[in-house]
Order: sequence, then structure tokens, then C-alpha cells
Amino acid sequence: MTEPLGHGAATGTAARARRPAVQLDRLPTKLLYVEDDDDLRDMVAGVFAESGFDVTASPSAEHALEQLGTAHYDIVVTDYNMTGETAAWLLEKASRRGHLESTAVIVLTSERRPPGVDGYLVLRKPVDFAVLLASISEAVGQLLPPEPRPSSAVARKADLELVLYVTSTSQESQKAIRNLHRALKPFDQERIRLTIVDVANGGDDAWYQSLENDRIIVTPTLVKRTPGPKTWIVGTLAPIDAVEQLLVSVLGEPEGA
Repeated sequence: MTEPLGHGAATGTAARARRPAVQLDRLPTKLLYVEDDDDLRDMVAGVFAESGFDVTASPSAEHALEQLGTAHYDIVVTDYNMTGETAAWLLEKASRRGHLESTAVIVLTSERRPPGVDGYLVLRKPVDFAVLLASISEAVGQLLPPEPRPSSAVARKADLELVLYVTSTSQESQKAIRNLHRALKPFDQERIRLTIVDVANGGDDAWYQSLENDRIIVTPTLVKRTPGPKTWIVGTLAPIDAVEQLLVSVLGEPEGA
């Protein structure tokens, strides 16, 4: 059974809109969490949800196998020893039935060498929640978009210029990227110029001047540069109401809205 996982406090909320309930269906990562202890399952699943995942909690390996047969999940996070069958049984059955072809797996265990899970990522309990989140992010391949290559072509003039400042190693920044892309999806991409700036590794004088000009204090921060005046939204951009309002104020309602 999974032992309690520590987790940090929420990030700052400067310039953030009022916070109705987070609409998890806006977030892409579907996570199946398998744990047979009812209290721990509810607690950890709740923390996953607060961290931006679309979570399904399952009480056993047998039940999880049924879930995998009816829906696709980006990742399975499962305890190893549970009442009934083990994670090894679950993964063997699910793999044989083709349920894990595009699904990452993390196994949580206190055993040194749990049998039957070779080839899967195994984390020893207790595990720091930040480490678990980082492992999930790496496993499902939620990487920052590649930096745009320099081009000699004249940049197209966009109706809206946005810059998202992030720290690539931060879960909060990765959530902000996902939420921003969800917010932008219904709108005409030809009218938007988006730049994502990773501050993790620094840059040249012009790069630092850009941060100074945009008055960036923390990441993630979304800046609307044009049309003026500049507007800032700080945090994970969840819920995305404030971003949607900003987009509508410049671009109007998207078609079909």
C-alpha cells in the first residue's frame, strides 16, 4: 500500500482571475492511479488532481485492468503489492491485451527488486511528491516545445503577441504551457504570435533585457505585448478564464463558440 507523499504549497496568485473549480477536461494528461488503501488512494488522487492531471483512481489490479480496457490513459501509476493481484499481474495482462502500447507506467514499491516489472520505471517508497511529478512528466514526454530557429524571413505581423516565460524544470511551468495551448486552440492561429521563453539556462544581454522590459519576476508568467497596454497573468493559467477573456478582447469570439 502506498505511503503518504509529501507535497508543497500552492504557488502565488498575482494577477490571477477568481478561481472557480478547475476544469480538468481541459488538461491533456490522463492518469490512472492504482492503490488498494481507500484513504491513501483518495488523498493521493486528490493531490494528482490539484497538480493538473485528469485522474481515475482504481482500488485493485483487477479493476485497473478493466479501466484500461475501456479508456486510454497517458500514464499508469500503481502500487506494487495490493490486496488480490500485484502490479506485475496487471502490467502483464494489460500489455498482452495491447492496453499499454502508448501508455507510460510507474510502479511504487518498498521492495528492492519487485519481480515481474522489468522494463518499467520503479520508484522506491516513500517518494517525494515533486520527484514523482517530475518522473511522470518525463515518462509521458511532456517536453517544452523546441525553440524556434532563426529565420531571415520578415516576421508576419500578428494581431496578438504573447510571450510565456517558463522554467523548463518546473511542473507549474509545464502546466501553464498545456493550459495556454488549450486556451489558444479554438482561435485563429494565424492571428497570434506566441513565444515561449525558458529562463532555466539564461541567455545573452538582449535576452536579459527582454526579461527586464517585460518586468518578469516569477515564472510562469504570460505577457500580452501587443496590442498595448501590456497585460500579465502569473501562475499555471488554470483555470483558463483569464486567458480566454484576454484572447476574446483582442480577437473576438472564436468561430463556433
